[in-house]
Amino acid sequence: MLQVDPEKDPVLARALTGTLRDEWRPAADAMASAREWERRAYIVLTLAEAAARRDEWLRNWLRARPGDRDAMAVRAAMESLHGTSS
Repeated sequence: MLQVDPEKDPVLARALTGTLRDEWRPAADAMASAREWERRAYIVLTLAEAAARRDEWLRNWLRARPGDRDAMAVRAAMESLHGTSS
């Protein structure tokens, strides 16, 4: 799993744990919590790395919320970083 200190960043740590269980809601919550662009970019890139390793949670998110801009941002970042398409 990607390393995020749960004491320093509990929201993102919860999101990454959720990805291992194919749960998308913690990732959606993490994205919704990002108010600053730097924080948002960090979360998008971290989730994109998680999706590159295991993307079922991202597929579930996109199925549950077609057109969700946060999910689409994570997918686009994953595809950009890894040249893959889910």
